Amino acid sequence: MMVYGDFVLPMKERRIIKNGAVIVENGEIVFVGKEDEAMRFLPEEKIGGKGKVVMPGFINAHNHLFQAILRNLAVDMVLLDWLRTSIWPMLSSFNSDEMKKAVRLGILEAIRSGTTTLIDNHYGGRFYDEVADELISSGIRGVLARGGYEINAREELLEDRDRIISDTERLIKKYRGKLTVAVAPMHPCFASKELLLMAKDLSERYNVPYHTHTSESKEDQELVKKVHGKTDVELLYELGILGPRYHAVHGVYMSENEVKLMAASRANLVHNPISNMYLGSKAAPVPEMLREGVNIALGTDGPASNNNQDMMTSMKVAALLHKSSKQSPTAISAWDVLEMATVNGAKALNGNFGVLERERRADLIVLDIRQPNTSPVHDPVGTVVYCATYNNVDSVIVDGKVLMREKKVLVYDEDKVIEEAEKAACSLVERARSRYGLRFKFEELVE
Repeated sequence: MMVYGDFVLPMKERRIIKNGAVIVENGEIVFVGKEDEAMRFLPEEKIGGKGKVVMPGFINAHNHLFQAILRNLAVDMVLLDWLRTSIWPMLSSFNSDEMKKAVRLGILEAIRSGTTTLIDNHYGGRFYDEVADELISSGIRGVLARGGYEINAREELLEDRDRIISDTERLIKKYRGKLTVAVAPMHPCFASKELLLMAKDLSERYNVPYHTHTSESKEDQELVKKVHGKTDVELLYELGILGPRYHAVHGVYMSENEVKLMAASRANLVHNPISNMYLGSKAAPVPEMLREGVNIALGTDGPASNNNQDMMTSMKVAALLHKSSKQSPTAISAWDVLEMATVNGAKALNGNFGVLERERRADLIVLDIRQPNTSPVHDPVGTVVYCATYNNVDSVIVDGKVLMREKKVLVYDEDKVIEEAEKAACSLVERARSRYGLRFKFEELVE
């Protein structure tokens, strides 16, 4: 297979190949270079062409797929209130069939927006196998971060620490070779030190990521200090948990010293700018972390706190947020955020993808840039970050398998997925309303 276009962005050494091509054989990249040189491989199948950009697929480093059918149910709220009055009661009301349909809708949206690797941080004590199976069957490169609440959450969602750990280990073993399973206590304020340390041991024994909400809001930092006497990063550093496997999801309220602790331990940050802004948080100290050498990946967070999974929108917002907050157009560059969305996410997962290079796995996307919103193209990277949207995604390839070609998704019947998700959302909302007496603000405006 040859994937080619006006520009190829290998994401190595920040170079751009004009009139370039990538050759894929058996799911592996065997050539990256000029299109005319690629013709010596005599490719039988070609994808791309004039007016196209070829680049690594996006790595969405933090998401909650089940929230795809909860978009906009609860808006304009602080984080813990939003969880307690809306997300947690809705999650407690799901049945297995609704979960599958919600996750399927979320994966469909991810593929359409150019995501080839997706970390789904699922929680609630149920339906982990359903989520894992949906990720595998879709063809996307999936990572299931097995979340768990031990303390301070809604009673129906609480689990014993031994169950959280044993079930995570079960999932790691069951899906080994098909799906990466990460350990993921939901947040230090929702876990005992014993659970946090047990998760560290599991992460080390199986060499899997440790993926946890960290320093997300002022409220959770107040709560964690009540529970543990320290902020998240101080606690995690003291316990020896921060390290190359650790994904600090959000990292908004970190001090200068905590940034240095992140760098010293070689922990990863997962930046979710749209979710943070939506929930009224300040800008995470991303420029400071970049200067300290912290590896920063990019995520959308769940569709209920972002309202879409478009990684290109997340890139643009990430760049603009930090330029604005620092009052400096050079605070962060287009290349910086493009790396966050691709190669840095792969580094956080220790994955052999995220870069177009020989002997890497073939996870790549084709963007159609001969469109009104992206023409003319002077700077291809600026075009991708500041101009493109999910509508520019033309084709998506994961491990050499084509999931979407010329804007047609091949692994799903899109109309069916959307229709089933809409029906599932209606039944779920009615059940939650009846069970918990929920009433959402928007309903007051609907006649």
